[in-house]
Amino acid sequence: MPWANDSDLANYGFLMQLQEAQLPTRVEFILVRLTLVGVGLSVVGALLSVFLVCYVPVRSDALFSICNMCIALIGAQLAFAGAENAFPEKIMCKFSTAALHYLFLSMHCWAMAFSIHLVMKLFRILHGKRAKRRFVLVLTGWVAPMVVVATTAVLAGDGYGDQRLCWLSVDNGSQWAFVGPVCFTVTFNVLVLVTVLVVQYRHDVKKDLAGGQIVKNALSSIITQLPVTNVTWLLGLAPPSYYAIQYLFVIINASQGALILTCHMLCSSQIRNLLKTRFQGVEMAEGQKQNGQGQQLSKSNSTGGTQSLEMDIVGEGLKPVRFTKKGNES
Repeated sequence: MPWANDSDLANYGFLMQLQEAQLPTRVEFILVRLTLVGVGLSVVGALLSVFLVCYVPVRSDALFSICNMCIALIGAQLAFAGAENAFPEKIMCKFSTAALHYLFLSMHCWAMAFSIHLVMKLFRILHGKRAKRRFVLVLTGWVAPMVVVATTAVLAGDGYGDQRLCWLSVDNGSQWAFVGPVCFTVTFNVLVLVTVLVVQYRHDVKKDLAGGQIVKNALSSIITQLPVTNVTWLLGLAPPSYYAIQYLFVIINASQGALILTCHMLCSSQIRNLLKTRFQGVEMAEGQKQNGQGQQLSKSNSTGGTQSLEMDIVGEGLKPVRFTKKGNES
């Protein structure tokens, strides 16, 4: 069959669809416009998030993961915005599909790397060995998706660049090379989030906090971590005929960078305080270094008073799990 890719900019929903479907013209028009607006907001939000991480000197593995996740997201969404318009040639569409596959998959793998960081921090795995921790995170975020894409290209090369869209083919099942890893990473992230909430609840109860404060801490953890669990990507598995779910999927996931900026950056009191201090040009008072929530603000004299932020983004007030020699939590 001759090459016949003549698609306009696709909506975000096709990335997770497991069956071919032709949406009504009106629905497709709305989804495409929502995608354009969401991608624009997301790229801006992700860029600002990366800027904040670079502007605020950070030693945290958490923000290291978030920064890389935002970089992958920026690349994926910029590639997405151009993939369906500029490649009438089949070979270029295949290259575009491979790039999209790798970048979107890398974004999800960096979300899983963030959860791996939480596990290592909670259970003190590789404690004090930052280089090894970063190696594990980079291996998860950048190398693992490369292996998946290379394997898919070898086993199902013809599935790259569908007849209608520059994406994995639904007909030969190569779409599962993206949907499968996404489901795995989301499941892992949700399990880690539940573990975090349980540990935090036990920690708060041990501190004899009021019920309202316990609920507040739990909500804070959920709001902070939800944008990087990617759980909303599972909405894309709904049948295409469920238009309301399709709208929700596109609105939330196309604007993911903006959600990360809002929930993970701007809602962080530590980042806000440090930015306020830097904008005002005032040294952080010694008594402010410890804010009582398990997170530290410290100064680096080697950079002329530049402050560095050691963040424990596991929800407000959560501390690492510690074990006695008998294996009991202390």
